[in-house]
Amino acid sequence: MTTAALDAPAAVALVAARLADPAHTAAVASRDDNRDPVYGHVMWGPLTLANGLPGVALLYGELARTDEDARATAHRHLTAAARAMPDAPGHGLYSGPAALLAAAQTCAGPQGHYALLRRRLAAWLAEDQLRRLEAFDARHATGARGVDWASYDLVNGIAGTTRLLLDSAASPDERSPEVDHALDASLRHLARLTEPVRVDGRELPGWWVPAELQPTDRDRRTYPRGDLNLGLAHGIAGPLAVLTAAHRAGHDDPALGTAIHRIADWLLGWQLQDDAGPYWPARVGVDDELAPRRPETLFTRTAWCYGTPGVAAALFQAGRELDRPAWRSTAITALRAALRRDESRWAIEGATVCHGYAGLLRITARLAAADGDPDLLAGCARLTAKVLELADDRAPFGFRHLMRFPAALRSPVPHRAVDTAGMLEGAAGVALSLLPVRTQDPLPWDRTLGLA
Repeated sequence: MTTAALDAPAAVALVAARLADPAHTAAVASRDDNRDPVYGHVMWGPLTLANGLPGVALLYGELARTDEDARATAHRHLTAAARAMPDAPGHGLYSGPAALLAAAQTCAGPQGHYALLRRRLAAWLAEDQLRRLEAFDARHATGARGVDWASYDLVNGIAGTTRLLLDSAASPDERSPEVDHALDASLRHLARLTEPVRVDGRELPGWWVPAELQPTDRDRRTYPRGDLNLGLAHGIAGPLAVLTAAHRAGHDDPALGTAIHRIADWLLGWQLQDDAGPYWPARVGVDDELAPRRPETLFTRTAWCYGTPGVAAALFQAGRELDRPAWRSTAITALRAALRRDESRWAIEGATVCHGYAGLLRITARLAAADGDPDLLAGCARLTAKVLELADDRAPFGFRHLMRFPAALRSPVPHRAVDTAGMLEGAAGVALSLLPVRTQDPLPWDRTLGLA
């Protein structure tokens, strides 16, 4: 790092200045040598929240709440993103038209900008969501067992797009009978997903992912009988956060409350212990789920995507909404233990949101703002300092995204740094995490993380 010591506002200003021109941002991020070290793709998806223009627009949409000049920059990024739409297929909340809708909703602000764009995107989303739900139902009508991540997760699945439909249904500019129908069908789907299923004569939670639906060959080898995912990004904590948001919005169907309780009870039953205190694993195999005793230890992260922080965030929100003090207390206790745990065991890398310090910071800040716990407030200060240490004025966007690569175990450098612009994996998300938590703001950016 060559940057002189920065405070949070200065770091946000640095990133905002570096990302202001969408054409320059695209040129830097789409360089041929700026590639994922594992999968080989260029670290640029123009119509994504993870590393593209909608993720960057979120930053300027938030800045525009207090700085009117940022609104014009947000508009430039949204316009450039819209031009990419014909070539960008939809794939859940984080890519395609849904990602643009999420950004436009946040950038709309109290003035209600982009009403026509938002209405058109909400109509597209409702139609696409119903098509996805119909495909899911058709598969199960054949007797097929289990679900895949797209059936329920926050990033690429039904939960994330359901969260957007909640906001569309609450907006006079976006609401329509089609949006209401898609939202109701989506909530019923997520609630049904929590109903137990029988597999080889044994009962499993309904979000069981069998081996044949695992996302990678490695997962199929690791979980030959399938697994149950706890994470906020790709696991059942994501639907918990979305069902809680629906309840908060006035959808008080008893089936939703039952589903929230099922998920929360299952998560509470999967708390493990180490020397620092309670924690949640990232994923559990079927054999571990059915064993008479819980394993002594399982892999976890201390990140937004997987591990205690994301689970704690979802459980805390559910406890607050359904007035379950024990859920809230369990969540705070577990997050405090996570912050006590030696950082070498956090299994996170770099400054960015998904599995870096920024995501952990934002969860800690959200819960600290809601609960006022002094240990969490101190954790926010500590994590802010960790993020700021990674600012680098040599990096085109002010922060870089660190990624492990196949030869890392044989290399003195365990990560490769790539220049990523967006929210989940890029500099925009780092800057967003450094902004104050404003719980009363309409449609804050971190609802796309399941945190609002």
